[in-house]
Amino acid sequence: MKSKSHRFYYGWVILGVSFITLFFALGVRFSFGVFYVAILGEYGWGRGETAGAYSLAMLVHASFALVTGFLIDRFSPRRLFPIGATLLLLGLVAASRIHAIWHLYLCFGVVIAIGINSVGFGPHMALIPRWFVQKRGLASGLALSGIGMGALVISPLTEVIIESMGWRSAFLILAGIVLCLVIPATAVFQRRSPEEVGQYPDGLDLQTGIKEAAQREDPTKKYRPEIASPIWTFRAALRNGAFWWIGVVVFSHGFSANMLLVHQTVHVVDSGFSQMLAASLLGLVGLLMSAGGILFGFLSDRVGREVGFTLGSGAALLGLLLFLFVRDTSAPWMLYAFAILYGLGQGGLGPIYSSTMGDLFAGPSLGRIIATVSIEYGLGGALGAYVGGFFYDTMGSYFVPFVLSLVWISLGILGIWMAAPRHRNALIDKTVQANTPAEESEL
Repeated sequence: MKSKSHRFYYGWVILGVSFITLFFALGVRFSFGVFYVAILGEYGWGRGETAGAYSLAMLVHASFALVTGFLIDRFSPRRLFPIGATLLLLGLVAASRIHAIWHLYLCFGVVIAIGINSVGFGPHMALIPRWFVQKRGLASGLALSGIGMGALVISPLTEVIIESMGWRSAFLILAGIVLCLVIPATAVFQRRSPEEVGQYPDGLDLQTGIKEAAQREDPTKKYRPEIASPIWTFRAALRNGAFWWIGVVVFSHGFSANMLLVHQTVHVVDSGFSQMLAASLLGLVGLLMSAGGILFGFLSDRVGREVGFTLGSGAALLGLLLFLFVRDTSAPWMLYAFAILYGLGQGGLGPIYSSTMGDLFAGPSLGRIIATVSIEYGLGGALGAYVGGFFYDTMGSYFVPFVLSLVWISLGILGIWMAAPRHRNALIDKTVQANTPAEESEL
């Protein structure tokens, strides 16, 4: 009889469906910067108050994260994701009918935000570790590359539709894509865990899994946290300092990433470049974020989460520093250098810190743990988006908010080293070798 390890591993289907879901759902979030320019042009609202709709969306993301974490720990994504995608669909349709700024706040800031939250980063980063253990960083990077690819395609596509048919039609076309692709794909193909399809994580059969577990108990072998780590409860994670340092990392990522997501396109237009180039540049950043997620996710599996995160953050810092000095069209190379460095670097951060949470806090409460940390991403994103518009309306420049983004990226580097997953792994390794129940209970 054929061993289960030789069967096609269904985890790759999960990765594919997750890629598609994140592609469209987060592609919609990325396209806000394109809609932002069009809506500002039609209604003439202030940048701060218009960007406030995005800030509200991030606050809703933060407040709804615990609900999503609770649901993904208890229900199959096959049930949760189609419901979330339906909310996204309804929000997009409603957004095509807005005539007042409070309509934008309600549609994008609440309904679309809840839909994206239900099928977005947090639920998928709780799902992927159930399917992949040995290559968790790489698998997370592959799934999250859907976000960047969505930005690559959805943002320029939205701009093309807006130029030819108007921004209202763009909302409706995006809604049609969600209806025809995302809802049926998640309803038919998603599964909660390998056990639902009679498989084991990574596609290994039980005998191979036991053999590898025995090898990892040998202190001469390379430590693998997924085998030796204790099963974490939600309360135990809250009492652990690493949890709060990861919160600093996630807040910093939310602040810088969403600051740029909302204000990057309009800053490029302000500098004298065309709206199509600005939208295409947003897409290019998204493409490179996908590549960066795969590259740095893979790298973090080899050299450690802290080193991989530091390298990615360093690239993002350098790219953003160049973007800070783009004031006109005289040095377009700085614009493209920004896209390359920032896109690659920023794209690697999400897969690394999500993999770090999987390394440190494995167990049935992982969804709630990731969801709780995601609150920090929502708060950082809300603050970043609003601060960008506020300082522009006040000072006529993005200089201060971009400098603040540089500061927060640097604090993220500090946070990942203070969370110290390498030290945590060493501690767990000693605990397993000693096999002391008292020590395990302390963890």
